[in-house]
Amino acid sequence: MAGGQSTRNLNKPCILLIVIAGMERFSFKGVASNLVTYLTDVAKMSNSAAAKMVNNWCGITSMLPLLVAPLADSYLDRYTTVLASSSLYFAVSFLSIRLVLLYAMLLCKRYL
Repeated sequence: MAGGQSTRNLNKPCILLIVIAGMERFSFKGVASNLVTYLTDVAKMSNSAAAKMVNNWCGITSMLPLLVAPLADSYLDRYTTVLASSSLYFAVSFLSIRLVLLYAMLLCKRYL
């Protein structure tokens, strides 16, 4: 390139996005593994049932971007898409974790 400038520099928003995505993945995997421990120890579920519930929860939250992508590509602009998908991701994750815990509490009451 003219002037000896390098084109390999990453700008700050790109680095921030990479860091935030990495932190989100670490926290997601931490919650998933701790959820299995919670369901087996506190809710007294079997290990296979707890793993099945956590896998279902991971599957639901992992499929969410595929559901939002057609809307984002066709109808929404960049910032509205980020805001809407983040809100939907949080809402579905929160709702699904509540449903898992509610189901675990119902199983505990049934076996007590």
